Formats: sequence, structure tokens, C-alpha cells
Amino acid sequence: MNSLSLELNKEQEVLIISDVENSESIINEVRETSKTVTTSLSKEQQTQNTYDHVIIISNKAFNGALISMYSNLLKKGGKLSIYQTNENETLVNSGMDFLIGGLVDFKATSNSTYKTIVHVDKPSWDTNESSTINIPSTSTSNPWASIEGGDRINENDLVSENDKTSKPATTLDDCEVGKTKKACKNCTCGRAEEEEKQSKPKLTKEMIENPGVGSSCGNCSLGDAFRCGGCPYRGLPTFKVGEKIQLPDDFLVDDI
Repeated sequence: MNSLSLELNKEQEVLIISDVENSESIINEVRETSKTVTTSLSKEQQTQNTYDHVIIISNKAFNGALISMYSNLLKKGGKLSIYQTNENETLVNSGMDFLIGGLVDFKATSNSTYKTIVHVDKPSWDTNESSTINIPSTSTSNPWASIEGGDRINENDLVSENDKTSKPATTLDDCEVGKTKKACKNCTCGRAEEEEKQSKPKLTKEMIENPGVGSSCGNCSLGDAFRCGGCPYRGLPTFKVGEKIQLPDDFLVDDI
């Protein structure tokens, strides 16, 4: 353990970037507990998967635009540690920025020397990495062969003779289509029988001479477009309520 409270070992390659004065002693401590230590980073050295640990020590604001670069420098399972001598609320609240940059397990702490400390890890897997899954093959084409259990039930045995002949329980409302309730062509629910029982009102002489009086809907005089399906006045011209309907001479003559 060193003054940065980091656990390092002689197999790790470490990059330390510091702009703090008198940081040489810290660098020497890290050098004693790691395999190699790099203290500067040129463009040629910015190769991927190079370091086990990247340490940033600074008294300036952290540049979030460099997160992706640090992530690329780290090996799988590597760690990035940032030490700032000043309080940095922006850095403390930037966990999502590190996650987008490919670093996880964001932790923010502080101590008497460094007011803001952040540790993040690089996952042990790469983006778009895939692996092979071995699925055990079965020697038979029957998908149920590998399932342990007793006898299987024949579904036909669950249907009795009663079930085969009985009709489903339905109500008259089951056959409703739109606003008009009408029996289906092959009605089995009883609506067709109910419709047969209800006799359609017949047009009488009184209804022609004194039409529309006592109408329940009040639309009989308006014409077929407004009349009910069972209206006795269907087919007749419009009329005034209470006034005799005047039928044209050719009313009963076929059109063809």
C-alpha cells in the first residue's frame, strides 16, 4: 500500500500523469510496487490495452473529453484513478460520462490530501465481444425425450361424449354486430327463433289515414333513411303526422 492507498503489484504496468508539485515521491512509491511506471504520454504511446492502471494527479479541472482515451489505454480489467487537490462537484457527478466512455463501477471519495478522488474500472470484456455457447445435442428428434417424468396424457381422453355434442353456452347479445342485433346465418344461440316470434307490425287503413300518431321513435314520417328496421311505413313516401298519406297512382306497379 502507498500514500495513494492503491493496491499494486509487480506484474502491473502503470501510467502516472501529474501536474502537482513535489509528486516525485508518490511516483517513486508506485515504481517500487509495480512492474513499470510511465510518467508522460506521447502520441506514439497512445496504444490500446497498454496499462493495468492509469493514475491522474492534478490541481486543475478534469478534462472529460479524455475519458475515452484513458479507457482505450487500459487493459481489460484495468483501473483509472483520479486525484484532485480541489473539490470538483462536476467530476463527482460524472458517473454517466465514464459509463458512456466504457468504464464502470464509478466510486467517488475524498481525504485530507485530495478533496476529490474517483475510481473507475474497465470491464474484463470488450464491446462487441462474443463467445460460443455449447448446447448439448440430443440423439433423438423428439424434443420431449430429454424431459424426465411419468406417463404423458392423451388430450383426446380429456374430451367426453357430452363435450362433443353439447353447444357452447351463449347469450343473445353474443351475436350483436354494430348497432343492429340480427341473427347470424346459421344461428345456434336462439336469436333466430326469437326474431320469428316477434311478428312485424302490419300496415292498416287507420295507419294510412292517420299516420305517425303514437309512434314510439317519432321518425316514421321522415322517410326510410330514418325509420326503424321493423317500421310498417318502410317503403312509403314521407308524410306529415296525422295527415292521410297520399300514394301515387303507380305505387303498386313494379319498376320492371
